Amino acid sequence: MSAFIVFFGRGGSSDLERQLDKVKIAIGGVVLARAGQAGFSRLYGVTNDEEAAAAFRATGAAILPARTEPFHFGQELSRIVHEKKLDRVCTIGAGAGALLTAQDLQGLREDLESSEAVVLSNNSYSADLVAFTPASALDAIDLPATDNPLPRRLHQEAGLSSRQMEKSAASLLDVDTPTDAALLARHPRCPAELRDLPAWQGDLGGRIDALMRIVTTPDKELLVAGRVGAPVWTFIESQTACRVRMLAEERGMQAAGRDTSGEARSALGFLYELVGPREFFAKMGELGDGMLFDMLVLFAHLGWRPQAEERFASYLFKAERIATKPLREFTEAARDAPFPLLLGGHTLVSGAFWTMVEAAWAGHPEL
Repeated sequence: MSAFIVFFGRGGSSDLERQLDKVKIAIGGVVLARAGQAGFSRLYGVTNDEEAAAAFRATGAAILPARTEPFHFGQELSRIVHEKKLDRVCTIGAGAGALLTAQDLQGLREDLESSEAVVLSNNSYSADLVAFTPASALDAIDLPATDNPLPRRLHQEAGLSSRQMEKSAASLLDVDTPTDAALLARHPRCPAELRDLPAWQGDLGGRIDALMRIVTTPDKELLVAGRVGAPVWTFIESQTACRVRMLAEERGMQAAGRDTSGEARSALGFLYELVGPREFFAKMGELGDGMLFDMLVLFAHLGWRPQAEERFASYLFKAERIATKPLREFTEAARDAPFPLLLGGHTLVSGAFWTMVEAAWAGHPEL
């Protein structure tokens, strides 16, 4: 028997964060329901939030309150494994897996149940979905505070063989930002429960439309900057009509702690320091007809750690909601850039980009 565990914790109290939390809760409910259809015999939702608990309970999941303060993913997971006597476990954060089908999850479960010592993940460098057995392997590792490094630690410290799921929009998409949510809503396989939620189309819809036209137009060029992995690069080479200019930097930055240690370095960061925000985006416009920008690499280089409320406002180009002057000036320059631009985090240049390309070829589905 295999257990499926969804974790959810609120991001903050601002209206933008609460709106994204509604999307994440809905995704968590969809994924739990599909996990049940896929044959996972024990479903759990780990949350202290009443709205999330109600949504998860409606799928048949048992609700387990988190006990650590501040929240510590590894300690919570280890406690649940021991209390519930679990041996084969799949864990995912609410926000990930929105496009995974019951068949996808059934294949994952069957792979897990046919293996003796393995960790399966959507990304071994920085995971959002991790399935592993035996669950007792957690006793042999330094328990991580977040889920991102779990596959590597189970492989390197507990000796489990490590395999990754096939790369796709479904396996890579993790909705962490308003931009990710807006792109998910455009995908033809977006679940109806999610398509009906407000997803910032008024703020980002025109930019998304323009970028979709670029990826399907042979004489255009798209600039993609940030933590771009090789599988995404391979996909882009075969699935976009336009030329793609790739600036890949700091892959695995968060899992390695380089963003918080001050070690992260970015070529675009050095340029930004030299020329400032407006000239920076002018230069980016010389490199492509549109841009997807994982801006957190730049922020790590600059030593910026904005609160989520201001970071979300920046993703949405709402400079008027940002009090911190350097971030406000960055956001104003990005908003005024004379080319279509989306701002986001790692998912923007991974699963969300993949999602956008698939949606573009499906005909730019409108909401």
